[in-house]
Amino acid sequence: MNLRINTPHASPEAPEELEPQSPDRGVDRRQREVAPAQRQIAEVIGQKVLHGWLQNRHQTAIPLNINVGRLQQSEAEAIVRFAAVAALAGGEASAQGVVRSWLAGAGTAPDLLATYDAVLQSPPALDKALAAIANADLALVAFVLALVAARDAGPAARAFADYVAAHRSIPTATVRAALRRHRS
Repeated sequence: MNLRINTPHASPEAPEELEPQSPDRGVDRRQREVAPAQRQIAEVIGQKVLHGWLQNRHQTAIPLNINVGRLQQSEAEAIVRFAAVAALAGGEASAQGVVRSWLAGAGTAPDLLATYDAVLQSPPALDKALAAIANADLALVAFVLALVAARDAGPAARAFADYVAAHRSIPTATVRAALRRHRS
């Protein structure tokens, strides 16, 4: 039994038949278009611009610093009361000092720091503390406080921070940006 496979035989008369057809065949390489290189450069630049835009979007999702001193008095008091609840949520004693130092660094007035110390002794109920956090900006500050309190605490404090984000309906992109910035 003879099987023949139909393959072209190389012959000196037909060398071009075996070479793959190229789109630039017959054109000197110096005369070829540079469109593929320009397209590749445009794609790389586009990727870099998109990456920069996404980084900027993440950076502006939450402010770089939070200044409690610029809030209205009622809003600052609500934040300070919530800070006490957040510091006690995880059951870690060191969280109280961490939250207090964060509040001091965030421009909280000395009288409000005294209020924080007093509220630690007799914290409000969670539903009242959360009800006082009325707008989205305060909700973000409350979530950041919960993250600050959860830094050295256990899983209960981290779960509390997640609960605050879910309860106040903080957008996922904002939660992720806050996690990157404030959870150490």
